Amino acid sequence: MALDTQRTRQYLKAFEFRPLFNEEMGWERYASTIHPSVDSLTFDLTGIAEKRGLVAFICSSSDGRIPNYATRRKIEAQVAKSAFEHIIIYTDAAKTTQVWQWVRREPGKPAACREHTYNIRQSGDALIQKLEAIVFSLEEEESLTTVAVAGRVRVAFDVERVTKRFYDRFKTEHAQFLKFIQGIPDEEMKRWYASVMINRLMFIYFIQKKGFLNGDRDYLKTKLQESKKRGKDLYYSGFLSPLFFKGFAEKERSENN
Repeated sequence: MALDTQRTRQYLKAFEFRPLFNEEMGWERYASTIHPSVDSLTFDLTGIAEKRGLVAFICSSSDGRIPNYATRRKIEAQVAKSAFEHIIIYTDAAKTTQVWQWVRREPGKPAACREHTYNIRQSGDALIQKLEAIVFSLEEEESLTTVAVAGRVRVAFDVERVTKRFYDRFKTEHAQFLKFIQGIPDEEMKRWYASVMINRLMFIYFIQKKGFLNGDRDYLKTKLQESKKRGKDLYYSGFLSPLFFKGFAEKERSENN
């Protein structure tokens, strides 16, 4: 299930978190409150949604301001006693800014806090991309576990880990791709060619997931299946090569490319 980007952006700007989680993202309704006191200030944390025990809270303070980072860490530590896996959304009384907080906990390692700040003057695209990872469909409900939900939240908010994993995977795929390239004697040129191909494949992959290619979110796979029906080993010569080295160079592109 994909997020409705326009509707999600409206929910974020209006600070309407319950319909965002419950109606748009497939989380269950949840009602619980926590009132931790930190440095003589009392904070109200309202649970708005949950998924397999992972709870989303909204936090507001008595002075109407978003607490500083050190205070947010203290609040989070208290929340963890009630709901070990959670997301906290800190908001200000003026409804201009949100701070989305998630903390990674691993045995034998210090807790690592990950935060994303959103202001209503922003488009919200970066936050929406994170939220897309924690959207749940009816089809996956039966097999969904707490571990799976926590893993999806980690993918959404643990940018450092995801970036390292992406880079490691890129290096692996790049090294494997080099073995299949023929006809380029210069090693440096071969490495450049491999990088160009992988980068362009990633570009196509990302825009297909947005539905920008014939409305097909599996555009590359569809073209591969079509290529196999026409004959063996035609995917590169008949589709990828014309797309990358002709289609990308033209100002106007055919819808069939």
